[in-house]
Amino acid sequence: MRILILTNDNFFSHAVLRSFLAARRRDLVGIVFSDALVGKRGTTDSLRWVLQNTGWRHFCFKTAVYGVFRLWNRLMAWLPDNRCVSSTWLWATRNEVPVFRSADINAPAFVEKVRGLDPELTVSVSMNQIVKEALRSVPRFGSINVHNAPLPRYAGMSPYVWALANGEDHSAATIHYIEEGLDVGDILVQEKVPVRPRESSFNLFWRCCVVAGWLLCDTVDSIEAGTQTAYPQDLSKQSYFSWPTKEAVRQLRLRGHRLARIGDFGRALCGGRPRGL
Repeated sequence: MRILILTNDNFFSHAVLRSFLAARRRDLVGIVFSDALVGKRGTTDSLRWVLQNTGWRHFCFKTAVYGVFRLWNRLMAWLPDNRCVSSTWLWATRNEVPVFRSADINAPAFVEKVRGLDPELTVSVSMNQIVKEALRSVPRFGSINVHNAPLPRYAGMSPYVWALANGEDHSAATIHYIEEGLDVGDILVQEKVPVRPRESSFNLFWRCCVVAGWLLCDTVDSIEAGTQTAYPQDLSKQSYFSWPTKEAVRQLRLRGHRLARIGDFGRALCGGRPRGL
């Protein structure tokens, strides 16, 4: 099966893709990395927007996650050991998989480029751009997305923060077809991920990503074999969340959780596993 991946290269997307990349390396026709920023703003304006709208704690969390792993992967680029790599871009270049960058994956010229790759399935993981009809209809097996939340609840952004802020006892890893609308497509598979006491958002998200990676491997195998089923979401039960607010972060902390802990970064940088998995 010819597979195209759409992603936004970061630690969490690679946590989903790590096992899938190893299993399907010879099937990959390319990996598309998004160059889009928040609301098509520049880097400085994007950072300012996040700080003003989500608060300094969430701003520090996001900049630490992206900054720490960006620096780490630059170091890993000089070393031959892949165990501690958390960059799909670095993995792709080392494994000679074609890579593409796009600030607008729905632009007609880019859609034509994808059509020329002749993918049979598109897999979206942490892609920060909407996949519109012209692009998602290219592969004959359709386009699927990984969303780490118990859809139809917690569609949208940062479900790992909102779940802890709202006192949920579980999150989930979900794989669904991409259709018109955000996170509304038929569900292929979903598995609950229990919330642990005093768990950080980082750790919960990481656990969901690892589970999603296992599910992704099995789901694509079933799609290829023609045995995969799907069921529609009950959209009357849908809840949608955008960027975390300052109040959401406050509620998360009042419930004994944190956005991240130092140990999270230590385990992640050393190629370890999240707590509780």
